[in-house]
Amino acid sequence: MYAWNRHRVSVVPRQLRVGLGLHLRTVSNMRASEIRKRYAEYFERTGHTRLPSANIVPQNDPTLLFTNAGMVPFKQYFLQPQTSPYKMITTAQKCVRAGGKHNDLDQVGYTPRHHTFFEMLGNFSFGAYDKQTVIRMAWKFVQEELQLPIDRLRVTVLESDHETYEIWRDQIKLDPKQIVRCREEDNFWSMGNEGPCGPCTEIFWDTQDTRYAADDERRWLEFWNIVFMQFHRSSDGTLTPLSTPCVDTGMGLERIASIVQGKTNNFDTDEFQIIIRGVDQLQRSHAIRPLDAQVEVAYKRIVADHLRASAFLVSEGVHPSNTGRGYVLRRIIRRAVRAGRLLGIDGPVLPALYSSLEAAMGAAYPELIERRDSVIAVLQAEESAFAKTLDKGMSLLTKLFASNAAKVVSAEDTFALYDTHGFPVDLTQIIARDHGWTVDVDGFNAIQTQSRERNKASWKSGATRTQLSDEISSKLAEWQTHGISTRFCGYEIDPEQVSMEQHSRVVASSMLSNGDALIVVDPCPFYARGGGQEPDTGSLTVLASDCEAPRTLAVKHAVALPNGQAAALCVDAQHTELQVGQPVVAAIDMQRRNGCAVHHTATHLLHAALRQVMGDTVTQAGSLVRPDSLRFDFTSTALSDDQLREVERLVNRFALVSTPVNVTHTTLEAAKEQGAMALFTEKYQADNVRMVRVSNVSVELCSGTHLRTTRGVFPFQITSEGSVGAGTRRIDAVAGVAASKWLQQQFAYAQNAAHILNAKQLSKLCDAVHRLNDTNKTLRSDAAKWLRVAAVNAQTVATHATTLGSVPTAIHILAPESSAPHTSDARLVAERACHLRDTQPQNAHVVIQDTHIALAVNPISFPDVQAGALLRELLKKLPGKGGGQGVLAQGRLKSAVTDIHMLPL
Repeated sequence: MYAWNRHRVSVVPRQLRVGLGLHLRTVSNMRASEIRKRYAEYFERTGHTRLPSANIVPQNDPTLLFTNAGMVPFKQYFLQPQTSPYKMITTAQKCVRAGGKHNDLDQVGYTPRHHTFFEMLGNFSFGAYDKQTVIRMAWKFVQEELQLPIDRLRVTVLESDHETYEIWRDQIKLDPKQIVRCREEDNFWSMGNEGPCGPCTEIFWDTQDTRYAADDERRWLEFWNIVFMQFHRSSDGTLTPLSTPCVDTGMGLERIASIVQGKTNNFDTDEFQIIIRGVDQLQRSHAIRPLDAQVEVAYKRIVADHLRASAFLVSEGVHPSNTGRGYVLRRIIRRAVRAGRLLGIDGPVLPALYSSLEAAMGAAYPELIERRDSVIAVLQAEESAFAKTLDKGMSLLTKLFASNAAKVVSAEDTFALYDTHGFPVDLTQIIARDHGWTVDVDGFNAIQTQSRERNKASWKSGATRTQLSDEISSKLAEWQTHGISTRFCGYEIDPEQVSMEQHSRVVASSMLSNGDALIVVDPCPFYARGGGQEPDTGSLTVLASDCEAPRTLAVKHAVALPNGQAAALCVDAQHTELQVGQPVVAAIDMQRRNGCAVHHTATHLLHAALRQVMGDTVTQAGSLVRPDSLRFDFTSTALSDDQLREVERLVNRFALVSTPVNVTHTTLEAAKEQGAMALFTEKYQADNVRMVRVSNVSVELCSGTHLRTTRGVFPFQITSEGSVGAGTRRIDAVAGVAASKWLQQQFAYAQNAAHILNAKQLSKLCDAVHRLNDTNKTLRSDAAKWLRVAAVNAQTVATHATTLGSVPTAIHILAPESSAPHTSDARLVAERACHLRDTQPQNAHVVIQDTHIALAVNPISFPDVQAGALLRELLKKLPGKGGGQGVLAQGRLKSAVTDIHMLPL
């Protein structure tokens, strides 16, 4: 531990091995937490507003899976600087690069500086300062706060940016030999093909790696990039100077920590080392597995990095799934678990290391501590689910590695692992690579594409919806650039009133390709802000002149404006564009609005009831509020029937008390002090949040519409509960009028069932069902006996001996069913295969009747043989589909087989 005061760092000489050479250098040995703190305080002293990190899941930016750079939360301000509430901002931004275009996942652990999760220190200006100012600030921080020696630094500038070159040379007094002019591909940055762009200057550190000459770029490590957004690039490439130039800077915390701590690898810095020491300790508690030293180090780094990424993603409400962000999270967790297994850790990996993460980063990010239980529950559930998949997949691959001399995992085997066993293809690639094998990825992709095509019945309509959504998003962004906005007046409406009308004017209008119009009216009563609540619908009545009759147009739905404060309306305009300034009367569908209010208030009561029954570790993971139902996702273990009934009872009790639902606006800090719960996936303004309180029951931050009292929620009924992913449960429910209708419908179903089963009273219905079930069991048992008799006596028209792989196999063709040509019974075919397996165990047996096929193997005679694998091998020659595992596999052929000669053997 080294001592320093607020503004100066004590300088400590250290002998450091860098690259392959031994050098003496003087640096400030500063912890990552101190760098993070000093950066924020330094730029606060220069007039910047310090903002907390935005969410890793971008808000209102569908183009990105994750926030992957410090400037992402401010993209709209770079597009329209005058809309920024602050002219100078500084942040330490949480970033993830593990999916989509920006994907570092496969490199993590094997290189010094690739990470899935990293922090980007940044300071930003929206017209507040020029190049000279930001360069002076950056250089002063490097010199005075970090105390990096000048002779170890170098900067780059765009070769045509003479102004920046002269600032470094004449004002910073940097030796011209330390200023490198670079081409546009290296030192010119843009947000896309069109939009703000400009030259950049970068600061580099000399690693003194003696493998490279002093002027070799591989010797130099970039650690700070300063972008001058001073132009707008048009579609034809023309650069036009911006009226309000902006500045975007970024410095990777892990990189600068490695520099000031004298490390050549980011994983050797203090925060990573706290976690890696935890991995060491966990590894020692299990059986030691001999590994190559470099491989062992890589696996430990993978675990440390992936713990950070997965914990932060889960803490923000991302849950493992098979699509989108959830799939990326699942890959990260499973890659870490596999690395842990290879280190000899057979039990939990990430949950067991969570305390190390808290020790390393909990002070900077208290949400890791606050959400500890819910994060660990998700990680534990996903690891547990993957353990079974990993064991199964590894077993199948091990057999494959022992049986195939070509050292290629076929496309079919790869797809079977993926589709049947849930084994990710990237994991198959990693394991194959470790064994010196390759994977037929192109073939796998072709099979996967064919599989997807078979499931695209609604693709065309889905593509049309996506195209229309892109069209709307583009128009909204254009309106935002021109400062078009509106006032939202929808909160003042009592959701229980029968009708409402709001006199407004059109402030923006545009025709869409499908003939609808996208319209902004001011003021706007239509709700579209999110929070899981479906948007309002209704109508617009266009007030025409005296000689024209008013026209009423249907509002199909409302779309939130980029600022999130109000809505644009998708209107069935009958191919007629509305004019700006035109007076209209906006009318909301109040029956729909009331239904949404009932179910949104019910969602809050449900959340509170779940926490009472299941404990405070229950956290919301998502919701959907409709006019006639609600869906609520939450982190928890499964609920018993008794617990579900108790949750229902509590919600109905909360409703019948008729407690007022109070809405207030306050600061985020004050709301948290009052115990308000906030969604991980939402980003809130620190100075103004909307708090919804049901006294003695619930306090949540919420932008949705609600009832005035809880009475309208009664009756409340849970219609289903189940798992939607590792550690995540889902409840579907109905409330209020919708629940009354649902209960009436269920009563009608019960009455009809009682009538069919001849139960005189509903109370006797269960007895009638039990009697029917007993009868059915008897009939099934009798049918099974006769099926076995039929299988034993089935007529075989031909038998052929062959070999599948190395397994002796007998193929039997059964006579077709006598009752009708070209018909057969899959149950009979399977039963016949099982009969032959048990009576003639020395062979595997294939039984075919018409288009049905079954394959059975005796597990005692062939303990290492999977029937499913043999059938897939056969179906490569005999077109058809099938599957299975263990001792029996079944399928269906494309063409009927009635004779042995029809088989391509």
